[in-house]
Amino acid sequence: MDTKLKRFERFNTSGISDAMDKLGVPCQCFGIRPLSLNFKTLGRAFTVKYGPVGTVKGTVGDYIDDVESGQVVVIDNEGRLDATVWGDILTTFSSMRGIAGTVINGVNRDTDRSLELNYPIFGLSNYMRTGKDRVQVEGINVPVTLGGIRVVEGDIILGDADGVVVIPQELEDKVFEIATEIEDAEDRIRAEIDKGYSLREARERNGYHKLQTKTGY
Repeated sequence: MDTKLKRFERFNTSGISDAMDKLGVPCQCFGIRPLSLNFKTLGRAFTVKYGPVGTVKGTVGDYIDDVESGQVVVIDNEGRLDATVWGDILTTFSSMRGIAGTVINGVNRDTDRSLELNYPIFGLSNYMRTGKDRVQVEGINVPVTLGGIRVVEGDIILGDADGVVVIPQELEDKVFEIATEIEDAEDRIRAEIDKGYSLREARERNGYHKLQTKTGY
């Protein structure tokens, strides 16, 4: 894991969401949920764009050989709920390769395999119907959409029990700086509460109500 990515291990999605709100940049992938509340993922995006199958049947899943260890597979299947683009073989292979997780604008199947291997999958839902002969790959490492958020190759993907956020590469230094400020302030508030301060006092002393005030970038 590269050092710029590793430094985000301390944060959860809520902290990054607050930092991005301060910048005025949307990052929260609406409707994208983990299969298990214990799942966490952090990595750079390897994007896959799917579309409806044409007269010539396309392939499903062969791109996985090109995904590097530590990357997160981000699949845009246009939010389809009737055809899956991820199943047990892809889960098994990805787990063996050390891929950090899979996030889908759509659905997966073979959920039990993901839970068995503790391989993080996030998406809209799960369903048993195969995408074979129903969808095909339109592009690899092209811009995709995930819960209304644009994702490009190399963006940072962070997922946990509360969902998934996307950190654009060009903003990651600024996001880290602001997220650290917010996290440190909230840590001080917790510490002061433990010392007997009222919540109102602790918040006022640490500028709580201004932590998410938009500054732009």
